[in-house]
Amino acid sequence: MIDHEDKERFLAKTSLLEGKTKRVVITAGMPYSNGPIHLGHLAGAFVPADIYARWWRMVVGEENVVFVSGSDDHGVTSFLRCQKEGEPLKDYIARIRADHQTTFKMYDISLDEYGSTSHPAHLKDHTELCQQFVRGLHNHGLISTRLTKQWFDQDHQLFLPDRLVEGTCPRCGASGAHSQECDRCGAQYSPTELINPISTLSGKSPVLKETQHLWFDMFPLAPTLHKYIEQKARKFLQKPVLSEIMGDIAPALSFHRHGVSGSPANQGIYQKIAASLGKHKKRFGSQNITLQFPSYESLEEALSKLQAAGIDPTKQISWSQRAISRDIAWGVKLPKDVGLTDSQLSQKTLYVWPESLIAPLSFTNQVLKSRESPTTYEDYWHSADAERHQFIGIDNIYFYGVMQSAMWLAQTRDPQSYESRQGELQLSSIHTYFHLQVDGEKMSKSRGNFYSAAEMMDSYPYSSDQIRYFMAFLSLREKPCNFDFSFLAKRNDFLSGPLNAAFEKPLSAARKRFGGKVPEGRLLPKVVKETEKVLSSFARWMPQARYPQFLLSVENYARLINSLFATHKPHDDRYPLKEREDALYSCFFILKNLVIFLHPFAPKAMEELRKSLNLSEDVYALSELATGIDGGHSIEDTPRQYFPKTDSES
Repeated sequence: MIDHEDKERFLAKTSLLEGKTKRVVITAGMPYSNGPIHLGHLAGAFVPADIYARWWRMVVGEENVVFVSGSDDHGVTSFLRCQKEGEPLKDYIARIRADHQTTFKMYDISLDEYGSTSHPAHLKDHTELCQQFVRGLHNHGLISTRLTKQWFDQDHQLFLPDRLVEGTCPRCGASGAHSQECDRCGAQYSPTELINPISTLSGKSPVLKETQHLWFDMFPLAPTLHKYIEQKARKFLQKPVLSEIMGDIAPALSFHRHGVSGSPANQGIYQKIAASLGKHKKRFGSQNITLQFPSYESLEEALSKLQAAGIDPTKQISWSQRAISRDIAWGVKLPKDVGLTDSQLSQKTLYVWPESLIAPLSFTNQVLKSRESPTTYEDYWHSADAERHQFIGIDNIYFYGVMQSAMWLAQTRDPQSYESRQGELQLSSIHTYFHLQVDGEKMSKSRGNFYSAAEMMDSYPYSSDQIRYFMAFLSLREKPCNFDFSFLAKRNDFLSGPLNAAFEKPLSAARKRFGGKVPEGRLLPKVVKETEKVLSSFARWMPQARYPQFLLSVENYARLINSLFATHKPHDDRYPLKEREDALYSCFFILKNLVIFLHPFAPKAMEELRKSLNLSEDVYALSELATGIDGGHSIEDTPRQYFPKTDSES
């Protein structure tokens, strides 16, 4: 029995999660169709996203949650890999996607749709949506056509995308840097800056060759984008993510320290008028001075004053210029009338990055078509009473934080206004994860230093729940982590030891001493106090996807069962009956809460525990938390296995 006052206290904790949110869409970063799912994919995107999706289903109902991802099929990566393996492209893509789906099923990733950007069943809808976005950019004057130089492999007669050119990073000097980006230091630069470039296809030095492409010019949106992200995204984004994005799009300008020959030194002029330029940060380089301002309005005012003083600054706009087409036939066709001639269009497709940002909207539509309610992606991606959560790797911040936000703004009626967004594309909450490493290096299919997720299950004596639980405990939101088998073993020492014992002791005592039923009893004061604590942790950490913090509180809560057995001996007839009944009733109260708390993390084990407790499948709901199990409720007769002991523990 639970006292009325205790029920009210528990309800006050769980009601913190009841808000205006009616619907939620969750996405996990899309893997390329070029190989198996590795543990980095799981730990840095799919397991965290799945935990979050399962949690939100508890809060707003399964019918109001959409969890999507898909294979990123287009581009040269898949095209070249299938050629290397001698398999028809469509067969190769289908095989890789099926392999991905098998892996996700193995790890209980509860996707509503694992789509495919090239799947015939919805390629038409996906293409139309992509082309709609490109037209939106063009209609607002944000697309330009540029003749640029790109690396070209003469042996293969192919323009090379970024990932197929390697050399020495011009910023940090690391080898293995790509054409436009360095994995080691994260720098982005012009392809012409790469030192000693080599084509990974032929092993030879490529040549620079001119090609015509569509470019997305985000700079006209810069003032709006800056305000939009700073004011609207502050509550959505992790502080490091927000800081990096705001750094990318910061209002900044630079000028030469000495100016043109014969003119006064710009540095001296700047120092005389610096106080009049308003609040700003300055950085002195060997040749240039860079000034960063809090807003684009203050930048424009300072620009006018510098020009009036004889300095001719240059705005920092490199972040805002991005090619969105590629020289490869395997991809989404570009729409007509966006700046290229028909003959040029026939040789080009949409770059995979803008396509992959749009794809979750297509996948959302696929899910909703199969549901009874006649909704579309707009009900999730446009609505103010819906939330959008995207789980990605840390190296994709620019694309999801800057490029996606700019693309979304560009689809609105007035991209220069950020105040009215009701009924238009809404900003996403971006959850970023650092890389899971092997020997200090980023886990990567292209580098070959990865554990296949399927191989992990085949080669080691852990259940999928045990691996999921370990991944949830990693601190990848804060820092890179090594895949450490000793840490995996330590976490599973708890699961197969104290946690298993916490499940088994009350069930065994009820079977042997209370006729297989939950005894009539009262909730002990200590359990009331600890339940309030764990409910507070649940309400605080789960909305933020801060899983390690919450799991630590759950582990302490589970240990309370072992403590109650040590103190009140509900399994021992020699102790006072009323004390034993209250203790065992309290243990079953804790067990029901644990089923709900841990289901997002270890769904198979919690299903087994739910069946042992003889509870309805409807138990996985926010409204079921802290409601307990009535005295007289029958439990299952046959013991079950929850977290298996490994060979080393047996």
